[in-house]
Amino acid sequence: MPEQDITRYIVNPDVSCREEDADGALLFNPDTDEVLVVNATGALLWQALAEPRRLADLLAVLSERCDHVPADQVAADVSEFLERMVARGFIGVYEGGNG
Repeated sequence: MPEQDITRYIVNPDVSCREEDADGALLFNPDTDEVLVVNATGALLWQALAEPRRLADLLAVLSERCDHVPADQVAADVSEFLERMVARGFIGVYEGGNG
């Protein structure tokens, strides 16, 4: 089974999120003292990551909202978002575990 199929992502519980409006949210990571502005799509992903989810789960969430965007573009954008957020400590990674 490819690693991406078992990797689960979840928000860092120490990060606070303040939804600004339909345009997005502000995230504050007290571990790094960093504030990050995410757009509406990033805020949707953030909400979805309240529980551990695989990349495929996140793509399914977005495919409902982004049906006019090619699936490969959505996958690339979500992967980039996750990479950036994990690297900056806003999102954590769980590997393995039960289905």
